[in-house]
Amino acid sequence: MECTACGCRIADPEALFCPQCGVDLQRPDLCRACCKPLLPKANYCTRCGAPVEGVPESTATLPTRPPAAPRPDYRELYQVDEADWVAIDAGEYLMGSREEEVYRFDSERQHKVEVAPFQLLAHAVTFEMYDTFCRAERLPHPADEGWGRGQRPAINITYWSAVEYCDWLNAKTGWSVRLPSEAEWEYACRAGTLTPFHTGRHITDQQANFDARFRYDGGPKGEFRGKTLAVKSFDPNPWGLHDMHGNVWEWCASPYDERYTGLERHDAAHDRDDQRERVVRGGSWGNVAGGIRSASRNKLGPNLHFFKVGFRIARDT
Repeated sequence: MECTACGCRIADPEALFCPQCGVDLQRPDLCRACCKPLLPKANYCTRCGAPVEGVPESTATLPTRPPAAPRPDYRELYQVDEADWVAIDAGEYLMGSREEEVYRFDSERQHKVEVAPFQLLAHAVTFEMYDTFCRAERLPHPADEGWGRGQRPAINITYWSAVEYCDWLNAKTGWSVRLPSEAEWEYACRAGTLTPFHTGRHITDQQANFDARFRYDGGPKGEFRGKTLAVKSFDPNPWGLHDMHGNVWEWCASPYDERYTGLERHDAAHDRDDQRERVVRGGSWGNVAGGIRSASRNKLGPNLHFFKVGFRIARDT
């Protein structure tokens, strides 16, 4: 059972109130006086005799509900809260690229994939978020290459370190945080589009951070910034997600599968014996437009880190 107010997972099947935020769980199947499950169409509880519609005066001395505990301020504690999550509806889409797409690779075979509903962070995990984890766990802080920290995407993080961050945030919040699968990532990036970019046939330096000095399919030239920018520096895609093209490559949970045989839907995050290369998606500040397409794929060993690679987290609904 899950609290609709704060998302806390509640193990007690007879709970009337959320142990985290104190909200009334609205359980008409349980007695409000003693929590015993009620018989179908019962007018009174068979244990304490309380009427289904309320508690009689004789039970007025029973312990009352304690005051609701203040809801934790996750923004202050972990630099992320409910407002940062984007709900992604279930659906089916064509993963990969059309054969006529400019600068496509054979590894982008187009095929149908079904995706279950999930949530995705509106932006990459920032240094502010990741540094909070490092301080709490007394871990070394990854290098920022001299570009700054704060709201810039965290970089120089291995796949396993990204997984450990997810596990830590889960333990602190009760959420079900993880890395997205490769199939989930492209589904969210496309946001219902079939074009090379969610912006259409072309993309400009006013829509993403990439090496725009070179034209893509006759599109415009632009600026090469040569470093990361703060997250949310550009407008989001149609589903409300920022920086799905460029800025940093983003780790996915899936092992790299050159031929798309099904691993694009697999989550290998908790198999430490699986040292296959993992997928990174989205392209970076250092890639030309062809390398930041929705279908563009890359890979990196899970024990390696790189100054062009960060990550974004997903959450089960």
